[in-house]
Amino acid sequence: MASSKKETRDKLKRRMSSYGGALTKKLKETLRRRGNIAFGNLEKSIKTRSKWNYEKGNFRLLTQMNLYGSFLNKNKHPKTMPNLDAIRAWIDKKGIKPNAREGIKTKEQLTFVIAKAIQKNGFATYNKHGIGWIDVVIQEEIKRLKGRVKKDLRDAVRSLTIETLDFNRKK
Repeated sequence: MASSKKETRDKLKRRMSSYGGALTKKLKETLRRRGNIAFGNLEKSIKTRSKWNYEKGNFRLLTQMNLYGSFLNKNKHPKTMPNLDAIRAWIDKKGIKPNAREGIKTKEQLTFVIAKAIQKNGFATYNKHGIGWIDVVIQEEIKRLKGRVKKDLRDAVRSLTIETLDFNRKK
């Protein structure tokens, strides 16, 4: 027996919305894998939600995160000095030590030197192609989900078609 149009639409909506959860998970995993977590505020801020527009017949995933994510993604230069506490935590996490031979005797000096370099040069990109970490994850997810999206849409259309045919036979 065919399901109702509303049930089919709701099932498709849930399935498509689950893609947003997968994208959020991949973005967070990538931050952890690349070692971009000092306090975890950026990771905690990443959220993806689905937005449906039935009148226009479209579906979108909207991903939101702290502004720092955009700086990190596009290697933008912060206009102000980066967060020194976050840099200090990152230094501790990475086990980086001051080097007296280079004129950096304290952790505070090391923190300041790194912050000034970020302010001047921006964030280092992780691949040599000028593509940010968010862009890489999104492209990978698009490739991975292409077949699944087609299958989900095909199943929904098939279900609605069967329902329409069943409805027409009853008359």
